[in-house]
Amino acid sequence: MDVGSYLGIFERIAEKKGWRTNPDKELLQEFAEGLLHNKERYGIAICPCRIATGDREIDRQIICPCVYAEEDIEEYGRCYCGLYVSKEYIEDKIPDRPIPDRHFENYFK
Repeated sequence: MDVGSYLGIFERIAEKKGWRTNPDKELLQEFAEGLLHNKERYGIAICPCRIATGDREIDRQIICPCVYAEEDIEEYGRCYCGLYVSKEYIEDKIPDRPIPDRHFENYFK
């Protein structure tokens, strides 16, 4: 898989879920590169904004899009890393504010 393939995957996932991808194309490119790196390193496409724990079961939760994405987008208009966003977020109807890391507690198990 290459960066271009991931960019297409991002679009298909967003469309299927009713989300949008971040309009910053450079950011999308960086996410794709990060996912490729993580897939090569860990064997799974861990979101580049997260830290792998080495515990496969815990790390499955942060395969992009992570299990927290839907809730984050619903509450904050974007996922934790900002790859996926809502239409309202793009239209500046939702203010940009920090998102708590819902996965944080798993780093200390």
